[in-house]
Amino acid sequence: MDGWRTVGRELTRILTTLGLVMGATAGILRGLDSLPGYLLGEPRGVKRYRTLEEVERKLGERLLLPSYFPDTLRWPPAAIRLVSGPPPSVTLAFVGREGDEERLILSQAFGRAGPLSPQLLPPGLVLQTTTVSVGGTEGELTRIRGEDGVIWHEVGWQREGRQVALRFRGPVEELLKMARSMRPR
Repeated sequence: MDGWRTVGRELTRILTTLGLVMGATAGILRGLDSLPGYLLGEPRGVKRYRTLEEVERKLGERLLLPSYFPDTLRWPPAAIRLVSGPPPSVTLAFVGREGDEERLILSQAFGRAGPLSPQLLPPGLVLQTTTVSVGGTEGELTRIRGEDGVIWHEVGWQREGRQVALRFRGPVEELLKMARSMRPR
């Protein structure tokens, strides 16, 4: 009988140790999984792409892009980020020609009812909202104060089965001109 108790205690000790090792391993792997996003300043689930072609291949869809693009912005996008969803959302960030600050953020969420991923748009305080026409569709023009105090204007609407938003640090007229010129790439 004492032999079985000894075996039972040993088995309990082995299983406890194995559980602790597996738990620690899972924690380490989870930490390593989030390390690239932490180092790049990206939330978990956000993946960066180098080219528009790469992200379009991943999505299986063409992105909507403005055919009017102000010469104050630098092409190609400085950053291309995707959240797989649901719904999948992609954001392109453009910097100004004169520096490295983001000046335009273009976001698209695929799926008619799909909202834009909050992981891809920087937070801000909504100061004012009004209704505008964007290519025959009703949209919302919003004035936003970013966390750094900078004022942005954002226009959001639905087009071709997706939610679209352009957030711009520049004249509202240019923002609306870009929004109204959006076409599949």
